[in-house]
Amino acid sequence: MKTNSPIKVLAICASPRKGNSYFLLEKALEAVEQLNLVPTEVNRFHFGQKLFAPCDACMKHKVMQGQCRIKDSFQPLRDLWVGADAVLYAFPVYHMGIPGQLKCFIDRLGNSLGYYFQSGEPRTFHIPRLNKAMGFITQGAHLYGGQDLALNYMINHALLMRCIPVPGDLPASYIGAGGWTGGQAGKSSLEKLFEEKDRDASNAVEAAQQVARRTVEMALIVKEGLRAARHVFDEDLNYRYVLKNLD
Repeated sequence: MKTNSPIKVLAICASPRKGNSYFLLEKALEAVEQLNLVPTEVNRFHFGQKLFAPCDACMKHKVMQGQCRIKDSFQPLRDLWVGADAVLYAFPVYHMGIPGQLKCFIDRLGNSLGYYFQSGEPRTFHIPRLNKAMGFITQGAHLYGGQDLALNYMINHALLMRCIPVPGDLPASYIGAGGWTGGQAGKSSLEKLFEEKDRDASNAVEAAQQVARRTVEMALIVKEGLRAARHVFDEDLNYRYVLKNLD
């Protein structure tokens, strides 16, 4: 069954440089473009040298209706994130974890959105069942450089935001897509290895494409499932936001 309702995909390259993570994300989006099951609208956001200040726990978002008082690159990405059905994150491994810019973004996202979706007073921290499908793609210089740890961190992010983490297919993808550059630190290392038909680089691209495809498919399942069963969830405040935005 095909649907005319597009799946809105947000593709985030959470790397300060346009290199290996960007390459994997673009390869992943090729798989999205080849999907004929559902139309898609893809928005890209590259962190690059954009500014993301850290959360300082000022709590101003409580009285600003979920708005963060710090004005930088957070707001435009927040708006894209809130409007997406599916979110793909591609990021390098830093210190066996995620890059600082990405951590700053999700810290502020989690804090501020707790007061973003409510109306009326008093406001209490509440994030509804957003049910966005999320896929994660990472890469590092070394085979055991922390890819699994970084992926697990982002899976926790999805769960905290009441979203759905989506892996690719076994055996290429257990919990996401993880690649490595064979110890090379160059921005184009992974792309060059892929062009040379390196097995590990090819596996990383395959996993990234699986993650992207399955994430969009899950977004479709969720969207059409909610539409078909909206009468079941109409009275549940946790689903009010997503039901309101179905159409």
